[in-house]
Amino acid sequence: MQRRRERSRELSLTDLPVEGEVTAIRERPRTPGRYLVEIDGRAYGPVSAEVLGELGIRVGSHLGPGEVQRLLAGAAEVACDDRALGALARRARSTEELRRWLRTRGFEPAPIERTLDRLTALGLLDDEAFARGFAHGRATGRMFGARRIAAELARRGVASGVISRVMAELRESTGSDESAAVEAAAARRARSLRALQPEVARRRLTGWLLRRGFGAGEVQRVVRSEFPPR
Repeated sequence: MQRRRERSRELSLTDLPVEGEVTAIRERPRTPGRYLVEIDGRAYGPVSAEVLGELGIRVGSHLGPGEVQRLLAGAAEVACDDRALGALARRARSTEELRRWLRTRGFEPAPIERTLDRLTALGLLDDEAFARGFAHGRATGRMFGARRIAAELARRGVASGVISRVMAELRESTGSDESAAVEAAAARRARSLRALQPEVARRRLTGWLLRRGFGAGEVQRVVRSEFPPR
């Protein structure tokens, strides 16, 4: 109950101080390196140790309007950092994808960009590594064709130059064309279509392969192989 009341006092947007005296500084027990700063008895934050050092904050300090604003901005940055790290822990994302996700969570552009810069500098956000892993997973695990993979990377905001490099690498690792990939995908899908009339099975298999981004010529070839016309 006490912890819930404490959280409700953090970074109140309806009662922000203009200035005041620092009456306490407390590290949050479950998040080391994150500090609550009490101004005239009311807790704001959490903020990082870097912000405390930048402002020279200590108990008894008087914070003027500019320092209070920097403290509150630091709290917004920490919140943005923590949400971004949580999102990346759940799954990899491109820079633009993470930017969009943070915007939908109500963060302002300034803390978002600072968070993205920090994560990039730490190597936790790398569009080329993301694109490489995404492309390999889609090609081998989900059996997507090159067109579908490239389109999904573009939709996630990956730059066209990065997509071109990654797709070239994928072609080199899987062969000069998609023949083997489309054949494997068709064979797997065709097993569930054997009970259908051949014409229906051909239509469904064709649509499924095209939606997965394989070229029309290759699709026609493997569909005829799986369900030869009579």
